Amino acid sequence: MGKNDFERKLYVTIDTEMDADIHWKKTKPAKFSSVIEGIPLILRPIWDKYEIKPIYFVSPEVVENDECCQILRKEIEKGAIIGAHLHPEYIEPCKEDPDKVQEEKFPCIAYSQEVEKAKINNLANLIKNRLGVQPEWYRAARFGADRDTIEILQELGFKYDSSFTPYIDWTDKGGPNHKLAPLNSYYIEFPNIYKDSGMAGGIKEYPITIMGKRLGIFGELLPDKWLFYQWIRPSHMSYIEQRHMIKILKKTGIRDIVMMFHSMEVMIGKSPYVRTRWMQKYYIWRLRKTIEYAKKQGY
Repeated sequence: MGKNDFERKLYVTIDTEMDADIHWKKTKPAKFSSVIEGIPLILRPIWDKYEIKPIYFVSPEVVENDECCQILRKEIEKGAIIGAHLHPEYIEPCKEDPDKVQEEKFPCIAYSQEVEKAKINNLANLIKNRLGVQPEWYRAARFGADRDTIEILQELGFKYDSSFTPYIDWTDKGGPNHKLAPLNSYYIEFPNIYKDSGMAGGIKEYPITIMGKRLGIFGELLPDKWLFYQWIRPSHMSYIEQRHMIKILKKTGIRDIVMMFHSMEVMIGKSPYVRTRWMQKYYIWRLRKTIEYAKKQGY
């Protein structure tokens, strides 16, 4: 094993999309305040303070916007990584009008493997043409990735995926079941994509860091929904909960922590999680404190 196999690391990942509203509905017409204002004014000072190189998983409609591209190019210059985030409705083939999209889809379920591959390839090319980088990271919208998706990523030259959600089953919403995904990063083995091949090569999976139910023994009484599981995610998790998770992750030898949130979550009125100035301040405080604590623990 190499030196990096024993290092701990925090990956801060942002699903970078158009604005939404407090009911989680995308704005019509599309607006991008979370990218144009949120990234440089709110997030960049945090990245600079804690020496974070964020991974922006960018959706097609963001990369097609000139102002967003200007912001993201500056982020690239400062060390940020750009990953592909396939919201399949917004790119060919079978592209839909953003103003008429009724419900977002799981890419791996809603389309054939051929169409899914074409969409991922078109998004990768769009990122390369507009931002000047070839994406190596991928995250499916709604965490909608399966074995076909991983095969596609390998064929297209991607190196890393971060679509799996340990403990979480999305089948009741029409998506994949990621319950069996490991918590640590691993090289995917075929045909069992939730098994570690034990050797470098192919796609390396960085599962989003999710643990068991919240609220201890009382959590087992809660419904089997994503909201009731522990995530390294400032949207619905308190700082105390995330700090406790990090302690356990370090103690159990988990090397990689993958934090995730959406770009619009840091803005007022652009998601269910931040509706007032006070909620925005509290959200950003949780984000800062969790990153700070992870850094102190050697991640």
